[in-house]
Order: sequence, then structure tokens, then C-alpha cells
Amino acid sequence: MVTMSTVRKELDSQLQISQSNFYQSAAHIKNPTLGDWHKFNHYMRQYSSSTWAANQEVTLNHNLARSIINDIR
Repeated sequence: MVTMSTVRKELDSQLQISQSNFYQSAAHIKNPTLGDWHKFNHYMRQYSSSTWAANQEVTLNHNLARSIINDIR
């Protein structure tokens, strides 16, 4: 069974990896070639997707907690 903690760990791991790849590709562009730009764009999209997924998880947890609190009232 998938739990929220395992989802969060996987999202955090993917976010950390994509952030590292993105920053490393940006730092290594000296005289960019077309391949360098494609690689940079690829890592930028991965980082963007990872950030979006992490934000969705936070939003889900917030809305779930708010719904539970509202139902208790």
C-alpha cells in the first residue's frame, strides 16, 4: 500500500535530483552548443515538473486537513 510518507519521500528525492541536474547543466555551459541547450532545456523541464508535483502534494495535504477540520465543526 502506498502511503503519503512514501509519496513525499519519492517526490523529495526526484526534486533533489532534478534540481541538482538543472544547476549542474547551467553551471557547465561555457560555449553552448545546440546539444548543451537541449540538455539544459530537458533538465529545466524535469525540475519544473518536479516542483509542480511537490506543490500539488502540499496542496493536497492542506486541502485534506482543512476538509477534516471543517467536518469536525
